[in-house]
Amino acid sequence: MAKNKINETTRQKVIKAHANGQSMRKIASEFSIGLSSVHRIVKEKEPQKGEKKVAKKEINIERKKRIQEIEKRIADLEKKIANLGVKKR
Repeated sequence: MAKNKINETTRQKVIKAHANGQSMRKIASEFSIGLSSVHRIVKEKEPQKGEKKVAKKEINIERKKRIQEIEKRIADLEKKIANLGVKKR
């Protein structure tokens, strides 16, 4: 069994360190906890299979919206450039 429970503050620090790209091995060493504990904490916070699909769909919807906004902005800028060319002549 476990010696000590890992408190919520440490869990949040582990998650933040992992999100910042720190290796699990380094996180375990830094917080003096086992590598398997770090792995479990990180895994608990990851979305489950069904949640991943929903998250991916939401990301794709947001991405499509951003692309449409950028394409609209490009079209507006192209019109402005075309008008500048007409005015110079």
